[in-house]
Order: sequence, then C-alpha cells, then structure tokens
Amino acid sequence: MHRRDFMKTPLIAAGSIMIGKAGLVSGLLGSSGMARAAFAAQKAGVPRIALNNGMSIPQLGLGTWQLAENTVTSVRAAIEAGYRLFDTAQIYGNEKEVWQGIKQSGIARKDVFITSKIWTSSMRNPPQKDSIDKSIELLGGEYIDLFMIHWPAKGRIQETWEVMEEYVQKGLIKSIGFSNFNPHHIEALLKYAKIKPVVNQIEIHPYHTQEANVAATRNYGIAVESWSPLAQGKVLNDAAIIGIAKKYNKSAAQTIIRWHIQRGLIVIPRSKNPAHIAENIKVFDFELSKDDMAAIAKLNRNERIMPAADPDSFSW
Repeated sequence: MHRRDFMKTPLIAAGSIMIGKAGLVSGLLGSSGMARAAFAAQKAGVPRIALNNGMSIPQLGLGTWQLAENTVTSVRAAIEAGYRLFDTAQIYGNEKEVWQGIKQSGIARKDVFITSKIWTSSMRNPPQKDSIDKSIELLGGEYIDLFMIHWPAKGRIQETWEVMEEYVQKGLIKSIGFSNFNPHHIEALLKYAKIKPVVNQIEIHPYHTQEANVAATRNYGIAVESWSPLAQGKVLNDAAIIGIAKKYNKSAAQTIIRWHIQRGLIVIPRSKNPAHIAENIKVFDFELSKDDMAAIAKLNRNERIMPAADPDSFSW
C-alpha cells in the first residue's frame, strides 16, 4: 500500500473514544474473585479507543515494566479492579508472568488486550521471527493483540516491520505499531509499510507533554499511548498538581491519569501496590476543567525521565 493510501484514513479512526463497559469475565462465576472482577469491569467503565484497523483498545491499562516478581500478583489485582489492557515487552523479562496472572485470574483470553514489543537486540540479530515466536508462546501461544517495535533501531526498522506484517497475515498478531517513534521515523516507515501501524507508544507526562509528536502521529491516523505517564512518580509531589487534585478530592496520580484520558491518550500507569492499582482506574467519575487541563500542560519542561532515552540518539 502506498503512503497516500494511508493518508486517506479519517483521523477519527485513531484516537476516537468508544464509551462502553469493559469486557466481562466469561465462564462460570463460582469463585468470589471472578465475580468481583466481573463487577469491577462493569463499574470501571473504561472507554475504548478505536484503532485504524477496525479494532479497539482499552484506554487505560497496566504497565508492567520492572514489576519483576510482582508481575503475577499485580496483573491479578488489576483484573479484579477492572483492567483489561496489559503492556509488556521482551526486555521486561515478564511476558510469561503477565500471561500467568491473566490465566490465574480465570478471565477469558478474548476479554483482555495484550501488548508486547520487540527489543533492539532481536531487531539487530535476525531472524526476528525467533524472538516473536517466543513472545507469542510466553503470552499464551494463541496471538498477541498488539506487537510493537520498541525503539527505532537504525537500519533494522524496515526488515523488522516486514516480518511483523507476516505475523499479522497469519493471524498470530492482530495489530502492529511502534514505540518511541518521532514524526520522521513514522514518515520513513509509511513509505514501505503494507500494513498500517495503529499505535505510537511514547513517553508522555506533565513534564514532557509531547504535543507536537502527538499531533503529528494523529495526523497519520495513528493512536498515541503514554508510557511512564506519572514520570515514575516524579510529578506526584508537584505543588500545582496537588492543588488541582484537592479541588476534585482525588489523588495526584488520579489527576494526572485523568489529564491523559482527556487528551484522548491511551495510558498505562504501573504499580505493584494493589491499593494504587485499584485507585488508578477510578478516574472516570470526574472531569478536569479546561483551565486545569491547561495548567497541567503548562508544567511541560520537555524533560525526559532519562536524557539518554531520546529516540534520535539512544545507545541501546
């Protein structure tokens, strides 16, 4: 498909919100845990973002970076709280544990949305199929909902993308996208991609709002997802955010997550604390005013969590 065909896709296809109940636990609800999970999914009412391929993704999910030995219990706690989107990656080393948490919860595979990412070493040391096959196996052996290029490894993007397209054609991956792509990376990929990317997952938080990248990505009809939406906790003690949070009787974390939600972003806060996991999804019962949205946006410093994590100069 030529790039001009991509551009014919209406912008609303990516980033438009579908209001509705989260997926419910299927099967018998004999155990109290499964019953609570079903109730939580209904109560949470997490919206879904429409993707450009006709699929949709829950707007709020659980990030699993650095959860390590806490991955299984965190995923189970998240499912009970109403989460249905789970983000992992090859480099996180916990794809198996993410699947274990999902399986132990008793929820049906069709009721969760799993995303993973291929690491740069796998991109630079073909065949990339070996690592992709392993990810699929570790994540239940059926399919992965969304698989992404983790970082734009120079000279390896096209080859990796074409391999990923083969997996979409086989039905082993439902959607493909990328993480940490700047507009020029997207522009280059669209010149040869036969299957359109659905998501660009990038670092976004109040100190690094990425407004230009978000706008450019959406202009291609691609949805945007925020990683490290709380800046690894660095923004939780910001006086301006605390002041806004008090107005709504919410925590600083809930206020920031709500800011992401109202920007139309997919957001994946990470926590191993069951109380925080449950708190982070309770963001659909209030709305930030335009002034408060603007006040949070003004905190932007173009400050990355790690200066080295620049898509144009990273060393890994």
